[in-house]
Amino acid sequence: MSERTTALLGFAGVFVAAIPIFIGLYEYKVNNERDFEKNFLNQQSVVYDELLGDLGGISTSISNPYDSISQANYNLAKFNFNQLYYGKLNLYQSPTLEKLTDSLYNLINSYDSIRIIDLHKETLDRMIDTIQSKVYNLSVECKKSLKSTYNLQ
Repeated sequence: MSERTTALLGFAGVFVAAIPIFIGLYEYKVNNERDFEKNFLNQQSVVYDELLGDLGGISTSISNPYDSISQANYNLAKFNFNQLYYGKLNLYQSPTLEKLTDSLYNLINSYDSIRIIDLHKETLDRMIDTIQSKVYNLSVECKKSLKSTYNLQ
């Protein structure tokens, strides 16, 4: 064999040996990205579940604002909601969810102010209806967000 053929065979051997290495690196990268996406989706689902649980607690406990057990449930649910609002919810929510959550946060704080000054029952009832309606709208939006994230029909 000539020197040129020997050199080409040597180069071909290195090239053939490098192909599985590059394929392995590519598959490793794709699997890591897939695992990250799966983790993100699972965490998003957990955070939405916590959010809706806390908002459900707020929504049901404000229906009876003068009951001490409802008030204790409200305080706990509001505390948990505030933790999510200022914490991990910001990592996972879409812009639409962010607007709804901000609106609910402000509305709940307004409810606290109105409840403290003890305005007319009609005003308080309207505020409660508005909060419960917004909680429902947020839950529908969370469902849409998860469907879109998971590419479900």
